[in-house]
Amino acid sequence: MTPTLINNILFQWTGHHELDSIDTSTLEKWVDEHPYSPSLQFLLAKKYALTNSPLFQSQLQKTNIFFPSTLQIHHWLHETEVKAQGVPMEEKLATLINDQLAQFKEPVKLDEVGYEMELTPLQKDYFAAQGIEIDLSKLPQDKFTKQLRSFTAWLKVLKNKEGVPQVPELEEAQEKEITAIAEKANKTDEVLTEAMAEVWEKQGNLRKAIALYSKLSFIFPEKSVYFASRIEQLKQTR
Repeated sequence: MTPTLINNILFQWTGHHELDSIDTSTLEKWVDEHPYSPSLQFLLAKKYALTNSPLFQSQLQKTNIFFPSTLQIHHWLHETEVKAQGVPMEEKLATLINDQLAQFKEPVKLDEVGYEMELTPLQKDYFAAQGIEIDLSKLPQDKFTKQLRSFTAWLKVLKNKEGVPQVPELEEAQEKEITAIAEKANKTDEVLTEAMAEVWEKQGNLRKAIALYSKLSFIFPEKSVYFASRIEQLKQTR
C-alpha cells in the first residue's frame, strides 16, 4: 500500500490529506469512535511508527487482529513511494509491446510488392492450415477482397527475408519482467467481493466475513466507512 493510497484512506475518514497534517490525538479520537475500523487502526499504527511513539507496539498488536497477514501489515507500514524507478513494470511492458507491435503494423508498400492472382505456396499453406480453400480471382472485388490481398501480399513479404521487419530481441531484464507478470496472472487470487463477504455472513462464518470486509476497506477506500460499519455490526452479533 503506497503512501498515496494511505493518504486517500485518511482523507475519506478525517478530511486530512496526509498523516503528517493530522495530530496524533485527533487520530486517536477517530479510532476511539470507530474501534472496529481496520483502516483507522492501521492509520494510527502508521502514525505511531512515523512519530516513534512508545504506543506503536501495542497498537500494532491491535491492528494485526483485523488482518490475516502480519507480514502484509509490516510491508504496508514500511512501504514508501517509489519515484526513482519511474514507470511501473506493467506500464513499461505495455510500452515495450506497443512499440514492437507498431513495427509489425507498418504498412506494406503494395506498389513495390505487387499483387498476384495466384497464391504462393506460403500463402496457400497458411489458408490450408485454417481449412480454407481460396481463389482471389473468383472473389468479388470489394473492400474485403482488397484487405485479403493486402494480407496475402504481406505474407509474400514475410517469405522474402529482405522484407521481414526486424524486431529487436527482448533484453534479459525485459524477459524477466514479462515472466514475473505472467506468473502473477496465473496465480489463483482470493475472491475479494462484498458479495463473498455476505456469503460468509449467511453461512455464519463471521470471522472470514470481517477479514474480507477489512481487505475491501483498503481496496475501496471510498467505501471504508461503510465497510467499517458492517464490521461493527458483525462484532455486535457475535
